[in-house]
Amino acid sequence: MRDNIDPYSPCPCGSGKKYRFCCRRKKHESPAQTLSPFSSLVILGDLEKGHGLHQKGMKCMAKGEYVEAISCFIKALKESGGIGGTANNLALCLFLIGKYEEALRVQRENLEDSPLPNPFGYANLSLFLLFLGDEEGAAEAVSRAITLEALNADATGKVCETLARFKRHHDILKTADASKFSGDPLVRFYTGVAAANLGDYERAMRDLSCVPVGHFKGELAQKYLQHLKNKTQPNTIRKDWPYLLLGEYYLNHNMLKKNSVSQTSLTSRRYMVDFMEAILNEDPFEMDDVVMPILEMSQHPEASALLWLILKGNFGPDQLRTDAAFTLAKKGEIKQDEVIKFINRGEIKEQKLLSISLNPDFKFSELPPELEPSYRKLFLGGRKRHADWPEITRGYKKLMSKAPHYYPFRYNYAVGLLHCNRVKEAETILRSLVAEYPEYLFARANLLNIFVTDDRLDEAKQLVQSTEFPKETHPDAYVAWLVSMTVYFEAIEKNAEAFRSIKFAQKIAPEDPSVKELWMDWEDYDEEEDTSAYLMFKSIINANI
Repeated sequence: MRDNIDPYSPCPCGSGKKYRFCCRRKKHESPAQTLSPFSSLVILGDLEKGHGLHQKGMKCMAKGEYVEAISCFIKALKESGGIGGTANNLALCLFLIGKYEEALRVQRENLEDSPLPNPFGYANLSLFLLFLGDEEGAAEAVSRAITLEALNADATGKVCETLARFKRHHDILKTADASKFSGDPLVRFYTGVAAANLGDYERAMRDLSCVPVGHFKGELAQKYLQHLKNKTQPNTIRKDWPYLLLGEYYLNHNMLKKNSVSQTSLTSRRYMVDFMEAILNEDPFEMDDVVMPILEMSQHPEASALLWLILKGNFGPDQLRTDAAFTLAKKGEIKQDEVIKFINRGEIKEQKLLSISLNPDFKFSELPPELEPSYRKLFLGGRKRHADWPEITRGYKKLMSKAPHYYPFRYNYAVGLLHCNRVKEAETILRSLVAEYPEYLFARANLLNIFVTDDRLDEAKQLVQSTEFPKETHPDAYVAWLVSMTVYFEAIEKNAEAFRSIKFAQKIAPEDPSVKELWMDWEDYDEEEDTSAYLMFKSIINANI
């Protein structure tokens, strides 16, 4: 290294110390025959200029201006000869804008050329490989990182962050305790959470108390401290203490572009399964509808393992466990008519999935024989192209008074009201039928139609989630529900689910007028080419990061 470096400038090794008190001292303290780590480098640029460019890049990076930061770091590298953390930050910025292969190349080249130990660089490499699906390579990279001495607190914190992705709690404590920077607030956060995961709550409280409130991990540290004081634990799927904030999964819109990576490949990475788990831990009530399709799509074994954890545990609402069960069934993990046990309404219940029996002779209630001719006349009248709905509605009202116990009369009266644009009256009747006869899918289907038509999608979602299928029903009732579900899924832009609903209805009743009309819009649909996964990922990032 040249001797004209300002002794009070930051050391080019990236330690954060002044050059005089770092590598310059080491150089003069070393025996004359010992080579400096930089002795083989020929630096043609200006180190001071390189440092200035590096600092400018760091400021851009802190503001999320990654493209500008990349430009600064590239220029800084030319001046500094690759010394310090510039290449690490360049690689990370490339990763953050979605240039994954380029980030990998830059990081690997830097690790090969760097004369100093670079645990931060190996932690970066581990992150990149983990995202790209190379779990073995990622594990090897972080294992290499913990063997190297960290030259600054950032490196120690970065290694701890990467170890956290593998839930290597013991290694976090070992690495941090051996570091010169064990007192750094970020490092203390990781050791505190690691201690909590290992059951050492005394150390967890001590270390988490060192994280300032204004620190970016401060809010989570305070939340965990409150749990420790109350002798409770976070409400998570695994009953563990998560380390990472949602933003630390570093997802971006570039990864969502069609053809940037196949959806199956993207969803089938362990990295994405872990992200889905983090999202559910954050909000199991609102994000269920987004997460379940992705876990269904994922071919990674951890996706099924996570679904089983949800199903067998008590995390989140009952609907989450029900959805996990149906997702496992779609993945072939649960067979038709298989009895499974899970918590529902506070009790462990046994339930069969996909066991609904469609019986064309099924009767919802006993129709008085003397009223059958009148009922049949009204029913056929409603099938006519120019049906007289006011007259039909009056006819059902008369039948209701003659057989108040036969609730299909009430339903058909409500349908007549809908055709007469008396929607509020019809909704009141349908709500009462759903409350009294929850298994009566005809009423549920029409109530769902009202909600979707009025754009009351929150109410529609609640109705769908509260639906428990009867063991047996009439095929027409199930088809009516499937048609309504198709329209509902169209409204919330879940095309894959809409297609599956109408496809099933078409198999059961291909000649049903409502089914035929909808099927014309969907028969050419290609589920593999659908952009629903893109939309789901985009909604996750917009809502959570």
